[in-house]
Amino acid sequence: MKDEFMRKALEKFGSKTIERLNFTLTSDPYYQGGLRASGNLASSMYYKVVNDTIEIYMAEYGKTVDEGRRKQAKLPKGFVNDILRWMSFKGISARGGKTEIQSARAIANSIYRNGTIKRFGYKGSNFIDRAVNDSMNVFGDDLLTAFMKDLETELDKIIK
Repeated sequence: MKDEFMRKALEKFGSKTIERLNFTLTSDPYYQGGLRASGNLASSMYYKVVNDTIEIYMAEYGKTVDEGRRKQAKLPKGFVNDILRWMSFKGISARGGKTEIQSARAIANSIYRNGTIKRFGYKGSNFIDRAVNDSMNVFGDDLLTAFMKDLETELDKIIK
């Protein structure tokens, strides 16, 4: 079956889902000011239509932002430096007489002990499911309509 209507609907769905993911990271009030630090995660996102599905891609750490990091999970190499960069992007400075590196180590140790993210109950932000579900609520009917149009076209060919 040639899926011209479905492909167009999936292209629209993919584009809008990436927009929704970006909104969720940067502006969604649910996340109290967003999840954005550098903007690298948002700018890494793209989608591809593959057959009759859509695949969404992003930087690897997006999974950790979405799902969180479980307690006592091995921290990646360079994690303290990542925390330092995050602190810089967020405008977080050392407190209590600590240096920036001491503060970054304290944050990394807290993540190791407790997991992430405290404001989400030490679980992930779930931003991917939230954005995709929002997109499905808006475009689910469009996808079904596109499928039905393609099916109708194919049935017309068979009947004639």
